[in-house]
Amino acid sequence: MTQITKGENLPIPGQAWRIEVARQTAGDGVPEVTASALLLDATGEAVRQLVLQRAGIVDDRSEDRLDLDIECVGPHVHRIVMIAVGQNGTLGQVPRLSVRTLSATTGKQLALYEIDDASTETALVLGEYYRRDRGWKFRAVGEGYDAGLKALAEDFGFSMPEPVPGGPALAEDFGFSMPKPMSGGPALGELPLGTVGKSAGPGEPVPVELRQGVVGKSPVSAADSERGTRARTGTQSQTGTQSQPRRSPQPPSRRPGAIRVVPSPARSPEAVAATGMLGGEFGDIVYSGRGGAKFAMDTTPPPGYVLVDFARTGHGFFDLDPIDWDGREALDLGDPNTTHRFEERVMWCDNLYPLRFRVACDDLDEWTTVIRPVSTVRTLGETTTGRGSEVLLHTGPAGELVSRLHPTETTGSLRVEGRKPRRPNTPATYPVTLASEDGRNPNDARALPEGPLLGAVVRGTGDWSLNVRPARKVLPHERRSSFWLRIGRS
Repeated sequence: MTQITKGENLPIPGQAWRIEVARQTAGDGVPEVTASALLLDATGEAVRQLVLQRAGIVDDRSEDRLDLDIECVGPHVHRIVMIAVGQNGTLGQVPRLSVRTLSATTGKQLALYEIDDASTETALVLGEYYRRDRGWKFRAVGEGYDAGLKALAEDFGFSMPEPVPGGPALAEDFGFSMPKPMSGGPALGELPLGTVGKSAGPGEPVPVELRQGVVGKSPVSAADSERGTRARTGTQSQTGTQSQPRRSPQPPSRRPGAIRVVPSPARSPEAVAATGMLGGEFGDIVYSGRGGAKFAMDTTPPPGYVLVDFARTGHGFFDLDPIDWDGREALDLGDPNTTHRFEERVMWCDNLYPLRFRVACDDLDEWTTVIRPVSTVRTLGETTTGRGSEVLLHTGPAGELVSRLHPTETTGSLRVEGRKPRRPNTPATYPVTLASEDGRNPNDARALPEGPLLGAVVRGTGDWSLNVRPARKVLPHERRSSFWLRIGRS
């Protein structure tokens, strides 16, 4: 079955595809739609844009087409995102909008996604093609932007010039300022409209200029820093010449950075078996960078829970968040309170597409992120102590968890959340609260569900201890609230 719904994915075989974006022809008042393909690198930023060619009206449906030889897009292209932009209206007004993939050699339909829930969006991500297991897959996205092209351009790393009076409308000619090569570097290949063939241009990645605020380990000069500041703020140089458009950042470094990374310990068969219902096995995935950045992982862990360890230098603001298609925070991982010390969080990975992250910090701060399997965590024993955030494993029967905190300051807070096993591609469930206290000496005692269960200390401002004890038998009169106890005694 080649027709899929929002969030689903399926393999796309073959080398030559025809991609069609279609909608039912309608009368006046329906927005004009322009379809385009964005070729993204490993960081999730666009390196090329292909505008689909108008194919006219076929069976009462207006179609735009793109013939794609997938071997010619270049190894630096990790994803191909299909977008639609409406002019003078919203895409919710466009009837029967769809994106379809056909085999260019046989004409067989390979994938069909019909968008049925568009509303106030003026720019929409229809779907994406992404590399997986030496092949390609298509995922139905169907999410967009009420703010239109400007919001989409910011999310995918474009710089949009001001519209020229009397020039083409943005919905017809997106006008994106694509990354330009450094002086002496190869020029971007000219792309024929509506197709990618053998003459599509060089397959090597577009050279980028490293500046402050992007990931990478190369040193940055004062001149580079000034150029980077002008690019972010849109200011002009002293000569009055407009600064160059923003350039795509380099992928995060997979080499060790300024922060020492301790490899995960060897997993015992017992640990792997105990966590089999919670997450899969894989090697540590390490990324290092400097300054604020946005990137997509080049390796996707198996479906299940994964650990996210991250540390940074400096003492200013720092935030690491997984992000969704709109570039919005999908999950709050928190921020590290100390420097050069790893904080550990847990998050769910559905294995549908590469995880995307956004780092926000000062330009000179360096950071390291390590994605680890959950089988590397410590087991929650009768008494377990620690400091800061950490993830622990509970495999025993139901009981009671007693938590205590010794704050580093006058007052402190402690919060522990429990995450149960879940199946891939199912809605996320709220974590179980195992502890949540604030004060001079926070302590709490709550029911501990039967394992397997991941206990995440998401907030602990000081040294903490977690004690597991058997579930206490509650007498019948203790089940009543204090109000009813007072009534009974009166």
